[in-house]
Amino acid sequence: MLYSQVAGQEEIKTSLIKSIDNNQVSHCYLFEGPEGMGKFELALIFAQSLFCLNFHKDPCNECKNCIKINSFNHPDLHIINEDGGGIKREDIDELINSIYKKPYEAERKVYIIKDAHLMTLQAANTFLKTLEEPPGDTVMILLTVNSSLLLPTIVSRCQELKFRNVSKETIKLYLKDFDDEKVELAANYSKGILNKAINIIQGKDDILKKREEIIKIFDRIISSDSEIIYELENYFEEQKDNIDSIIEIMIMWIRDIMFVNNNIGHLVINKDCIELLKIHEKKMKADSDIIEFMQNISDNIKSNVNYKMAIDNMILKIQEDFK
Repeated sequence: MLYSQVAGQEEIKTSLIKSIDNNQVSHCYLFEGPEGMGKFELALIFAQSLFCLNFHKDPCNECKNCIKINSFNHPDLHIINEDGGGIKREDIDELINSIYKKPYEAERKVYIIKDAHLMTLQAANTFLKTLEEPPGDTVMILLTVNSSLLLPTIVSRCQELKFRNVSKETIKLYLKDFDDEKVELAANYSKGILNKAINIIQGKDDILKKREEIIKIFDRIISSDSEIIYELENYFEEQKDNIDSIIEIMIMWIRDIMFVNNNIGHLVINKDCIELLKIHEKKMKADSDIIEFMQNISDNIKSNVNYKMAIDNMILKIQEDFK
């Protein structure tokens, strides 16, 4: 494995490589960021770097340690909670039992703990004791979507590395072998998460299918009278758990309409729907404040206002601004 195989996160890569070069490797790291940001992949590459017998900016991928890491067959690499099912006290007891033994083959042991925030309170308190007096030949890497879900005392004993969203340009470069139009859509709808972009390209993520559905609904709303509220009532009730995504897609669509209106088509995201965007652009009020309104609707729903009333108001506002 190579560091270049994980898109973005250049500051984190540089920091990890420098810690090895300067012999300043921490006893415990905390990788924080949303799913799909490459936390586990980078943890593996860092672990391989620590084991590599010929490390220079990247693992050599040729020494005996690299070969074993690449095949997940190194006895001193331990992956905890690999299936993401949760971490119990017994799991931490087993980790502790292993952590105070000497490495089998390498000079150190590395423990990667996936979804560390899924430790039970008992497990977390037991793990904390290990962090207070960590063995010198052990490096632990905790992975989490949110450090606030961990005990503050655990977080304080780790070197925190926060994974940032990857730029659209980086994602597009990584996906350069795929169809340009689909890459553009995947980069824009992935929210800066490379794995999500890859899943969109491969059809494992249905966000583009959902986008087509929402665009059709938006078109129906502005082409109908107020009775459409009752026709869509069941749809929005069934989609209650996905309403954030629905409103977000609508806002992106309205944003594109405004770009078309202002002759800045190069900024349009939904380029494959340009003809429909032009039709909608002709219907839109010049002084519309609908994007701000939609964002407020989203905030209101999160604040537990009356859901049905919020949706009805949203539909009426869309109709008002596109008549």
